[in-house]
Amino acid sequence: MDSVRLYIVARIWWGIAWSLTTTMSLVYMVVDAGLDPLQMVLVGTALELAVFLFEIPTGVVADLVSRRLSVIIGHVGVGIGFLVVALVPEFWTILIANVFWGVAYTFISGAYPAWLSSEVGKERAGEAFLRGSQLGHVGAFVGIIAAVGLAHHSLWLPIAAGSVGLIALAIFMALFMREDHFTPAQAEHRQSWARFSHTLSQGVGEIRSRPVLLLVLGVTAVFGAYSEGLDRLFTPLVLQNFELPALGPLDGVAWWGIVAAVSQLIGIFAVSSARRRVKLVDVALLTRVMTAALLVMGLLTIALAFAGSLLLAMVCFWLSQGARSVYGPLMTAWLNQLLPEEGKATLFSIYGQADALGQTAGGPVIGAIARYVSIAAGLSLASLLLLPGGWLLARVRGVLAK
Repeated sequence: MDSVRLYIVARIWWGIAWSLTTTMSLVYMVVDAGLDPLQMVLVGTALELAVFLFEIPTGVVADLVSRRLSVIIGHVGVGIGFLVVALVPEFWTILIANVFWGVAYTFISGAYPAWLSSEVGKERAGEAFLRGSQLGHVGAFVGIIAAVGLAHHSLWLPIAAGSVGLIALAIFMALFMREDHFTPAQAEHRQSWARFSHTLSQGVGEIRSRPVLLLVLGVTAVFGAYSEGLDRLFTPLVLQNFELPALGPLDGVAWWGIVAAVSQLIGIFAVSSARRRVKLVDVALLTRVMTAALLVMGLLTIALAFAGSLLLAMVCFWLSQGARSVYGPLMTAWLNQLLPEEGKATLFSIYGQADALGQTAGGPVIGAIARYVSIAAGLSLASLLLLPGGWLLARVRGVLAK
């Protein structure tokens, strides 16, 4: 199967399975497992700490052994981790399972874009990242509808179904995913610490030698802290501040399906607009669009924190998710343009580690403020963290203009 086609199919499949596992997962943690706001953030922090510790090692292994194999292992591990979450609604079990699937995800994050870029080239890969994101939202919309239907029976059912879907996706990849343009290290060198260290130091040296890449590393960390706060606190904010209106014969879980479904529809529209209007080879334009997306997310999150009505809170959240849907694939395409082909999985993993560092460092602080002051205060802090991100991207534009 052509690598771009496989990537698109896999992104749709991932969208369905991921929505099944995550649409009701936070509600499940609050309602069935009884986690409070601080515990919600601690689960996320433990997850991101695991990502922080393993992101670079797994990226280096992917560059030395096989990016394809790394992606397949990652999908299996994420599926197993979520399956444990579904079956055991206890705080410590959920925390440990999140650590497990967080480690598994590091096998995907750096290796996946590096695999596609090496197989089809930077230009086709950049377009595939946006196309995959767009159709991934379509798949996610389907997954949300399925998640709501299953959640009417029990909140754990869609999580378990999505877990099985992720494992099935790994099997599909094992059967059809090709790796024709990657040369692994020779067998006698794969387990060499010197080779591992050389690949890592080469990646770090590449980033240190280029001011633009260093600045974007800071932006990635800041965005990680922001996203951790919003992801973990939105559900408790709605449950604490608003009463969800009745939906006739449908129960409360349908509301979370509606929230997620509208987010996906807005994401489809936002990414489609970006594909039509943004030239991926124009790095300066990509930087301006990403800066605007960060500022929009920050302003909308502050408005969300102090929204006086459920409708206003939902609109702010949906629009912020639309900006986020654009920011993610554009950042991947941006990095794909600037990073060298050699050691690319390692370099992508370094940026994944920066995101995890931001979430690990910012999450507990935001969670503590949410618990001991207010959820609105925690969300406000999360949004304010995007201000230095916008400033760093402004500096990136200045460096690129020289």
